[in-house]
Amino acid sequence: MLEIRGIVKRFGGRPALDGLSATIAPGEVTAIVGPNGSGKSTLLRILWGEARQDEGSLAWEGETVDTASERWKRLVGAVPDDDALIEGLSIRGHFRLCGNLAGLPSRVVEERADRLVELFGLADAVATTRSADEASRGNRKRLACALALLGEPRILLMDEPYSGLDAERAASLSDILRLLAAKGRAVAFSCHDDGITRSVADSYLLVRSGTAEQGPIDRLTRLEAMEPGPGGALPWLD
Repeated sequence: MLEIRGIVKRFGGRPALDGLSATIAPGEVTAIVGPNGSGKSTLLRILWGEARQDEGSLAWEGETVDTASERWKRLVGAVPDDDALIEGLSIRGHFRLCGNLAGLPSRVVEERADRLVELFGLADAVATTRSADEASRGNRKRLACALALLGEPRILLMDEPYSGLDAERAASLSDILRLLAAKGRAVAFSCHDDGITRSVADSYLLVRSGTAEQGPIDRLTRLEAMEPGPGGALPWLD
């Protein structure tokens, strides 16, 4: 169990997260939802160690964790919203670089990369592009998802992983997330698409006003029914 304990994060003295507490359970897919600017991405960046909270702590299996530690980085697979790919580096080069940073033997990296390229339907992109930044938006997103799984993490955290995917690829990703959860992984993703959220997630974590509420996905109020945010913008487009 990943426990989020009273997380506070301030920007310019104002709290983006204000004592947020929640849990993300292994064996489940958790959808992180909330109004635009509510702190979903901030929370995910804290969880995978890119940002540091000002107050609060995280615990995994009852033990407080340091998200800057190598141990934590090996437990977590992260998919940032911007994909974090390197300009000029090939798709295969991304697998080799990430594998090297994770301390994986070259043979293991190549074997896992072969499986992930097949799983995410990236063979054509590998054959037709010299660098990952030349690939389509959907292929770049799928590559980011594949790279997050290279180290076989126990926790998978994804910021808008469905962005740029067509219906077929979105359905394939949903199947992969459900399979990972069935194998006991803790899976959490942010998403603004109500249909996708309900089709894949077991539970929701609603981030709003710096705090969170959570429960089974069938108890989540329909996102379209929520009141517009400031300026009349739809609040769920993050």
